[in-house]
Amino acid sequence: MDKFTYVVKKEDEQYQIKDILRHNFTFSSRLRKKLKQNNSIFLNGAETVGWATPKEGDIISVRLPEEMSNFEPEDIPVYPLYEDDDLLIINKQPGYVVHPTRGQPNHTMANAIMKYMLDTGQNFKIRFVNRLDRDTSGVLVIAKNSYSQEELTKQMKRNTTRKLYTALLCGLVEGDEGTVDLPIGRPDMNRVERGILAEANGGYASVTHYRVIHRFPAELVRLDSSLTVENGFVEGQNEPFTEDEASELLRRGLIYKTDGYTLCELILETGRTHQIRVHMGALGHFVLGDTLYGGVLCKKSTDGLYVPLAKRQLLHAKKLCFEHPVTKEYMEVEAPLASDFEIL
Repeated sequence: MDKFTYVVKKEDEQYQIKDILRHNFTFSSRLRKKLKQNNSIFLNGAETVGWATPKEGDIISVRLPEEMSNFEPEDIPVYPLYEDDDLLIINKQPGYVVHPTRGQPNHTMANAIMKYMLDTGQNFKIRFVNRLDRDTSGVLVIAKNSYSQEELTKQMKRNTTRKLYTALLCGLVEGDEGTVDLPIGRPDMNRVERGILAEANGGYASVTHYRVIHRFPAELVRLDSSLTVENGFVEGQNEPFTEDEASELLRRGLIYKTDGYTLCELILETGRTHQIRVHMGALGHFVLGDTLYGGVLCKKSTDGLYVPLAKRQLLHAKKLCFEHPVTKEYMEVEAPLASDFEIL
């Protein structure tokens, strides 16, 4: 059954089919062009052309062109949260880049979804609607056609979707809730880090709301970001260090005593790169395990070594609320926490 159909009214008889499509469907000009090129427009079940003039009672229908990605399939776990003919929404596990890049050409979620697609006998082009960092887990949305991707992207730009995240933050956050309204930009184009940057200097308006769920008091130390990024003290692997090393690092101001960590729920009004990591860091409450911005917390173990609490940033895309791009049904999709996050 065709998803996009329209019954011609008397007042439509003065228009060509291409005009009726433009007036009654939210297809982009790019998609309308693709429909024309693929002979995907039908009048009463037969292929037709855009300049044809229909009559009252005629049925115009559209079938989206079939497309397929060509990523190398890899046996990487995929955990579907919701799926239909238009969307695949999964619970992305930490440790995987979403899309292949020059530096990471394979072992990505695109490779995983290609394998899942073949295993389930499907054929669609993989279109990521949202992106998550390598070590961020949670709700990841894949559109199975260009129309669904375009409609969801429009919702996100209009800020009509609702994105909820869960994070463990360094330190005990004092207030029970708050809002960070600070512009975010890229101070140095040669570095991946983002930071608070005035809009006049290239920053973009960014708003994050947070709410404290639970506080976990503990005697811990936090490593300065220079130890985890610049001089390779832990080399991205968060290696333990001794009490003597801790004393020297404290003296040099390279580690800091902290009173625990906090579980927070966050709602994003905007979707800037590293937004939660930068905004929470601006408050002094870095995402726990974040080696890039300085969120490595260490606890003294029984053998006297300081051992990191987490091997990756504990940030989770918990829930996405949106309108289904085709059915227009209100949707809420929620992803359970990864095991390492749950344990802490």
